[in-house]
Amino acid sequence: MSPFVEFRLQKVYRIRIFTSEMKTLPGIFAFLIFVSLSMATETSPADSLKQDSTISATAEFAPREPQGQKLPVIIPFAEVTALNALVWAWDRYVLQKNYAKTGPSYWKRNFKEGWKWDNNHFAINFFGHPYQGSMYYSAARSAGYDFYAGFFFALAGSWMWEEFCETEYPAPNDLLATSIGGTIYGEMLYRIAERATSKPGAGILENLFSFAASPVATVQEWINGPSPTNPGYAPIRWSVFAGAGLRFGNEFRYDEDVDKRSDNDWNALSAFYGLDLAYGRPDRKIKEPFEYFTFSFTQDQSEAGMMMRVSSIGKLNNLNMRQNSSNWMDLASYLHFDTFYGDLVEMSALSIGLGADVSVELSERFHLRMTHMPSYVILGSSDFNYDEVLAAADSNYKSTRNYQYSLGGSYKVYLELEWKNRGKIADQASAYIFRSWPNTEPHYGTKGYDFVAFNNFFIEAYLPLNFAAGIRLNSYAKIAAYERVEPMSRTMHALGVYVRYNI
Repeated sequence: MSPFVEFRLQKVYRIRIFTSEMKTLPGIFAFLIFVSLSMATETSPADSLKQDSTISATAEFAPREPQGQKLPVIIPFAEVTALNALVWAWDRYVLQKNYAKTGPSYWKRNFKEGWKWDNNHFAINFFGHPYQGSMYYSAARSAGYDFYAGFFFALAGSWMWEEFCETEYPAPNDLLATSIGGTIYGEMLYRIAERATSKPGAGILENLFSFAASPVATVQEWINGPSPTNPGYAPIRWSVFAGAGLRFGNEFRYDEDVDKRSDNDWNALSAFYGLDLAYGRPDRKIKEPFEYFTFSFTQDQSEAGMMMRVSSIGKLNNLNMRQNSSNWMDLASYLHFDTFYGDLVEMSALSIGLGADVSVELSERFHLRMTHMPSYVILGSSDFNYDEVLAAADSNYKSTRNYQYSLGGSYKVYLELEWKNRGKIADQASAYIFRSWPNTEPHYGTKGYDFVAFNNFFIEAYLPLNFAAGIRLNSYAKIAAYERVEPMSRTMHALGVYVRYNI
């Protein structure tokens, strides 16, 4: 449960507080990264080149000289416990939230009756919980523990909160999102924060940003100095973009009975903006997890509603075969956290999988990059679009959750053909197949399958002063097949022009 936001869906009543603020969490994360990079960017050519294929071989990691030592395990464990206690006390005595009025009777019930999937709002479960988990994770990471040890601290912190800090039953979906999602966000934020303060001559602004990005880790290192596992400075490439265009498609289409189809086509002008980031080197053998990761954030706004997509991919381990900076192949394992959220679509996927990343210099002018990533979805979710259908068929029907918990698989493909110093043409596709997680369905036993696909095709021309201009076509498609209801399909597209600034 997020410490400052409550969106409780229960059998008798529903309370909604601050849900609009929850939509801003990925935007805040993107803003923190943007500010960090602005402050931490150096003028060295190796760190400012735009394209992966032209990265200098000298752009390597420069870890800080550790000043602190690995702390006893009791220290980060006590910090995780204190974090939970402080958040619970704030919710209980300052905000006076009912869910925080827990005690021994609830603890006994939790241990006796076990865990149950909750019905909290999508933003709470897939943005709030991972961010809370990042705090647990950073307590261990800054104390000198590595990536995998940090995961177990995030897992322990989440278990502690679920069992002892709220009146709801402990939820397995919260445990997964907080521990795995918290590890992903925690490692990325920790590395971004440390990069800011590792810049030579880092001052008060860099330290303030570091605190905003990863407060627990920053305070820990202010006291004890950089940990033995501090990642220090790393090469980074990033860009921001903004544009406008037309969004078109249809809302829902139920195909079994032609006379009852809902096929409401709509067209709306839209504006969009976003950020793309690549941390580390894709063409090197990594020494530790997330030494290479990518993060992308896009938000699209029109009269039809807001849509926001966030994608985080971190490399866990790899086998790298490198001929030179332009010709190489990288085989790796990855963690993924993908979220599509807004007024029109809700979907998320926490995944683990493999990937093949290949770079080939076709000629002096042309360069090809392609990536394939099959993954297993550990915890997925997809919006449930049958409330009106079920309510019409059953007067006793009550909606308890507007999304399903799922298992499944995903496949991502990226193809890029670059005309060096002129521009590039690229296509990025992601496909997900979800099956309702057994015994989690909230809708009178209605369960089934969702197929969701995204595609981003764009053509981009390089301009002077690190600018680029492009045209893009983004597409979204969904097919759902559930018990006792008709199959449903939905498509949306966004065609637009944009300007990008590369650093």
